[in-house]
Amino acid sequence: MSPLTNAHTHLELTDLAHLCPTKPVSFVSWMGRLAWNLRKRSNTQVQASIEHGIAELQVCGTTHVGDITQTWLSVEPLMTSGLQGVVYLEVIGYNKNKAFKRLEQAKIEIGRARRHPNYGAVQVGLSLHAPYSCHPDLLRAGAEWCRAEDVPLCIHTAESPAETKFLLSGKLPFVKGPVASLVKMLLALPASVPGLRPIPYLAQLGVLAARPLLVHAVHVTGDDIGLIAKAGCAVVHCPRSNDRLSCGRMPLERYLAAGVRVYLGTDSRASSPDLDVRAEAEFAQRLHADLVESQKIAQLIHQPFGIDLFRS
Repeated sequence: MSPLTNAHTHLELTDLAHLCPTKPVSFVSWMGRLAWNLRKRSNTQVQASIEHGIAELQVCGTTHVGDITQTWLSVEPLMTSGLQGVVYLEVIGYNKNKAFKRLEQAKIEIGRARRHPNYGAVQVGLSLHAPYSCHPDLLRAGAEWCRAEDVPLCIHTAESPAETKFLLSGKLPFVKGPVASLVKMLLALPASVPGLRPIPYLAQLGVLAARPLLVHAVHVTGDDIGLIAKAGCAVVHCPRSNDRLSCGRMPLERYLAAGVRVYLGTDSRASSPDLDVRAEAEFAQRLHADLVESQKIAQLIHQPFGIDLFRS
C-alpha cells in the first residue's frame, strides 16, 4: 500500500477545533488564544483529544505521521495505534534554568520511549518549539544532543512575518485583550536580539547541523533555502494553516528546485479544518497553480516518514 503521510500534526489539540478560524486572522492573536485555552485542560481531556486525532487520521487512511506533543502524552497512544512515523516531545522556554531542566526530562523520556516494547514503527524525537520561544542556549544544546544521540529534531520556523520581524528587531506585535500577557510571555527575547532572520539564526547556533525537520518555513530568502538545502534538512508545508493564520505562501517551487525534501502536514485542528492530508494537497495544488505541477504536489503526501530519513 502506498504511504499516506501527514508530516505535521498536534494531535493533543484536536478538541480545540473551535479555535480554527473560518477566515484569515492574525497569527499572533491566534497564538494568544491558543495559549489561553491550553491552560484550562486536564490530562484526561488531552488524552481524549489525542485519541480522537488518531481516529481521524485512521479514517483518512493515514499511514505515516509526524506529531508534536507539548504534554508528551501522545507517545503511548501512537505507539499502539498501528501508525508509523515520529512523535516529537516539545521543549519551550526562555527561562534558561527551567528550559534546561525540561530538556533533561525530555532526554530521560526519549530514552525510556526507546525501550518501549512497541518502539520502531513510531519513534521518538525532540521538538524545540521555535526560534522566538526558546533560549538560544536551549536551541544550541538540544540540537547538539540530537546530533550526538541520533535523535530526530523538529522546529517550527519562519512561519509568520511577525517572527522574522521579532528576531530582527525585538519589537513585539501589538496585541490587546486578555491574551496580551500570554503573547508577551511567549515572545520574551533577552536584551540581546539576534538581529538575524530565522534560518540564518538557526544556522549560526549550529541547529541546522542536526538536520532538523523545519515546519512551515514560509518566510525565507533564496540564501535561506540554500542553507536548508546544504544542511540536508527537510521541510513541512502546511498551506491551509498558513492561510488561516495569515502567514503567507511558502515558495514551494523554490524548495523543489533546490532539491529540498518537502512533506505536507495539516498542523492541528486548531488551525486547520481537518487532519486529511489529501485535502491539504488539494489546497496546495490550487495555491501553487502555474508554479508547481499538480502531480508533483500530489506525490508529496506519498513519501514514507520516519527517523531514518533524517540520519546522515
